[in-house]
Amino acid sequence: MTGHDTHQVAASLPEVLSELVASLPETHLAAWIKVLRTVGHPDAWTESHLVAAHPGAGLAPRAALLLASWKASDPQPPGQALALALEAASTRYETDLAVHHVEIAVSGPVSDAVPIRLTASVAIQVIRAATSTLLVTSYAAFGIQEIVSEIRAAADRGVSVDLVFETARSSGGRLHGGDDGRTAFHDLRFHPDVRLWQWANNERQGPGGRRGSMHAKVIAADRGTVLIGSANLTDNAYSDNLEIGAVIRDPTAVASLVDHFRTLMNSANGPLIRLPWAP
Repeated sequence: MTGHDTHQVAASLPEVLSELVASLPETHLAAWIKVLRTVGHPDAWTESHLVAAHPGAGLAPRAALLLASWKASDPQPPGQALALALEAASTRYETDLAVHHVEIAVSGPVSDAVPIRLTASVAIQVIRAATSTLLVTSYAAFGIQEIVSEIRAAADRGVSVDLVFETARSSGGRLHGGDDGRTAFHDLRFHPDVRLWQWANNERQGPGGRRGSMHAKVIAADRGTVLIGSANLTDNAYSDNLEIGAVIRDPTAVASLVDHFRTLMNSANGPLIRLPWAP
C-alpha cells in the first residue's frame, strides 16, 4: 500500500479532528474554530484562511488534511458544526489530560504508536498552568516568540519567573549563532518578576578537566507540573527537529526538581548566579 493510499484510509473526519485537538497549540485551535464558524462549506479559500488565522510552522499540511477529510465526508457538516465538534473535543481532551500523570510531547515526525501532542502546544499549556512560580531552563534560546509572549503573560499575572540559560561566553563558542537567551527574551528585561540565571564559569570544571555545559531543558509550573525533554527553546526544536519530551504531573517529583534548582540558585557560592541582561 502506498503512502497516498494509507493517507486516504486514515483521514476520516473524526480522526482528523482528534489529531488536530491533540497536536495544535491552544491558540491555533481557537483561531481555527473562529474561522470555521464563518464558513458554510469548504471552498477554495478555506485552507488559506485557516493558515493565515494564526501563522505557525507545520500548519499548511494540517489545514489541507482537514479540508480533504471535510470534503470527503458524507453527509458534509457545515463549518459551525465542525467548529463545535473541535471545541467539544478540545474540552474533553483537556479534562482527560488532567487525570494523567505523564504525557508524551514530540517535535518533527509523528506516529500512531502513542497519543502525543506537539512540543509547542505542551509548553504553552504548562506555562499557562503556573500560578505562583515558573522555572525555565534551556541550552539555546532563540525565536519562539509565542513562548516569550506566554512567559510575559505569566509574569504579568504575578508569576515569579526564573530563566536559566547557557551564555555565549560560557559555552566556549559552542552556542549556535553566538546569541544566548538574553536576545530571545530581551523584551522582558524590565519586568520585575523575571530573573535571569547562568551557571558560573568557575563552577564548571569537571573531575576530568573538561568544562560542563548548561544543557538542561525544563519548564516547571509551580511545584506540580513539568515539561522535560530534549528540545531547546528554539523554533527549530519546537517544529522541525525530531525531539521527545514528557510532561510529568506529580507534585512530589516536580517539587524535588524545582528544589534542586532553587538550591543551586540560593547557594552563597553558586553554582547558579544571576545573569545580567546586557552581554
